[in-house]
Amino acid sequence: MKTYLFSGSCFMKTALFSLLALLINSLSFAQLDKIYVNSQVNQISGICLLCSVQNPEKALDHYEGDYASLTIPIGVLARIEQTLIFPELASNFRKVTIGIGTANTPVMQLPLGKISIETFNGSISNNDVRIVDNTMLKADPDPKTGTIEFNPSKRFDRIKITLHSGLLHLGDELRIYYAQHSPIPFTTCGTPPLGPLLYYPFDGDLKDKIRGLDLTSTIAPTFSNSPTCGKNLTATHLDSLYIENDLPLAPDRSLTISFLGRTDSLISIRSISDHGESALFTPEEDSINSSQLNHYVIAYANGGDHHFSVEVYRNGKKINDDGVVMMLPPYSLLMTVAKGSIDELLVYDRILNPEERHQLTTNYNIPLEIPSFAIEAQKLRSDHEIFTVSPNPTTGQITLGGNILLQDATITLRNAFGREVYQAKVRSKTLELPSTLSGGVYILILQTKDKKVYSRKIILTR
Repeated sequence: MKTYLFSGSCFMKTALFSLLALLINSLSFAQLDKIYVNSQVNQISGICLLCSVQNPEKALDHYEGDYASLTIPIGVLARIEQTLIFPELASNFRKVTIGIGTANTPVMQLPLGKISIETFNGSISNNDVRIVDNTMLKADPDPKTGTIEFNPSKRFDRIKITLHSGLLHLGDELRIYYAQHSPIPFTTCGTPPLGPLLYYPFDGDLKDKIRGLDLTSTIAPTFSNSPTCGKNLTATHLDSLYIENDLPLAPDRSLTISFLGRTDSLISIRSISDHGESALFTPEEDSINSSQLNHYVIAYANGGDHHFSVEVYRNGKKINDDGVVMMLPPYSLLMTVAKGSIDELLVYDRILNPEERHQLTTNYNIPLEIPSFAIEAQKLRSDHEIFTVSPNPTTGQITLGGNILLQDATITLRNAFGREVYQAKVRSKTLELPSTLSGGVYILILQTKDKKVYSRKIILTR
């Protein structure tokens, strides 16, 4: 790596470069939806007659119908341990859910104090052993099945479930159906989309709150009070930074970078590859209100066939007309913020959908920049076109209403992370959503034959 500084030094740019270098190295940690365990080990200790672990491999992967059985018919200080291992290291801010069951006993009547949970980072314990109690147990409609749910406070890649006999006869079997982890809120500053790769709130430090990939710099950081969330990172210098990085960006990754910024000069975004340096986005100086806090979203998309495009949004409005297309991925991305401040820096290893971009901007109470013709078009649409979905919440069956032409229309469902989970042609106003979809919040998108698009949030209860 070679780094050249011109006209002095700027801490903010050094920090952002460090962020992007860390980003390139951390793409393998991308985790969004449910991640299931894919291997296990187990052991039995103590004096135990006919103790067993049956079908231990059936606790693996995403199929939730089979189960492993941990059985202690009669035991004296006996113990069965099954350690369930995830395919990669998970961050904190993940909720662990373990599907459990019994042959005869309702899960809410399991003997408290007999089941414990512990997380590990490799072979090293996180020292968080906890006895399963009623605050962690949740019953299914079938009282003999349910879940154990908890939120680890440290990074983990395995969970050890221990069944204790104590000096008592347990008699029943504990069934382990599956174990998975999924995102939970990672900040108290609003509700940005879940599952970021990196998150820097700059609340008086340079810490990444997701994976611990903290920024480092030889220049002392400066922080000031933020109008939105705690503190922000500030810079007072106006200079340039050139970076050559020998680590290529993974060719199959798309990225979204989001941040709040206020600047007295320009915000420029550049890339460097083996074909040289190219400006991806440099707004005109008069397009920036130096006294206004702006929200930026930069979408760096892999379009396939070695084509990469960049779209930049300021306060919800796209501000580079056609994007920039490159034939090869850059070795690095360089963001320069001169004489300004930056806050709430988020990096996702995917392209956020329009609803998520809107959610990000409005999350910080930043006024949206919407062209006047779009406002008029939206007003016209709301006055004359109506699209409804009912009932909402729904258990699976929905009815499309309003005065929208449904012939040859298509509906798409996206989950809370923007991933498409269902698509179908509209053949009648009443639709039955697939039974494979779990309960939760979804975005239903309807596209008519003449390419008009309507979206509604629906809540599926199952």
